[in-house]
Amino acid sequence: MAHPHVFIDAHVEIVGDEAAHFVALRNVWRFDELFSSSVVVDFDSNANGTLDADELEQVAETIRGSIAEWGFYTFVELGSRDVKLKEPDVIHALYEDGQLILFFEMPVTETVDLKTQSIKVSNFDESFFVAFDFPGDNAFQLIGLPNACSKALHVPDEDEAAKQWMDQIANLGPDEEVGDGATAFADVMATRMEVSCAPAS
Repeated sequence: MAHPHVFIDAHVEIVGDEAAHFVALRNVWRFDELFSSSVVVDFDSNANGTLDADELEQVAETIRGSIAEWGFYTFVELGSRDVKLKEPDVIHALYEDGQLILFFEMPVTETVDLKTQSIKVSNFDESFFVAFDFPGDNAFQLIGLPNACSKALHVPDEDEAAKQWMDQIANLGPDEEVGDGATAFADVMATRMEVSCAPAS
């Protein structure tokens, strides 16, 4: 019952144009060795100890179908609302150095002008089954946007998040369930990057 079960080193690219419009988001996920080895066991149909091109394609399509209901663990906030992203047509997969790597792009379905509005981007699993780790500021990159655009990484305070979670649990009655508390905890724990192309004031 312990969570998380899967650990991912994540890399996110915010893709834009010269007019500072947000165009798409790209994810590159490197899975932990234990999960990756379990994928080999499940999908290595020719039993050669690795994942060949056709097997990787099957892995990617299986994962694409299974995480669609979770929004592909990819979220963009514009003020108090979410920006809708188009589902990826395909997820690409590699297997190298004992780790599964997935990469895919999600286009934006509306016009977002980063000169007038900033966005916050995150990868997280509200069920906390999958944990996303961002190794540092370089895990988020701006692609195709003007040089004037900036990014800021917001890393949560794990101790404070844990305290908030324990306070919620402590207030539950004997017949009450955690409910959306797990979602709130995952949200508090999510690392976010803020992107803006607004001129300096």
